[in-house]
Amino acid sequence: MRTVEVSDETYSHVEHFRAVINAVMDEELDTQACFGLILEQGLRSMLLDIMGPQEHEVLLESFQQLAATNPAAVYQYVASILKAGAKLRERELRRSRIGFSTPE
Repeated sequence: MRTVEVSDETYSHVEHFRAVINAVMDEELDTQACFGLILEQGLRSMLLDIMGPQEHEVLLESFQQLAATNPAAVYQYVASILKAGAKLRERELRRSRIGFSTPE
């Protein structure tokens, strides 16, 4: 595992914010795990800030370019998402056959 240096102030903020994380997650995480979670969430948030406002066509073109440069990962990802969607649809279909449905 790599080590990252942060200022004492940043470390202190994360240590104190740990109480919030633990309350929300209903789990006791150590400070190192909190740093990992904060970095992961920060990266996701920044990517969403960049990609979220983009038009559908721009996102689709970006996805196609990603597939052109890394086909194995992208196509495996698409296949796994399609399989997960098919399983979900099948579960919903079975539920509706036996009379259970979610309120709309």
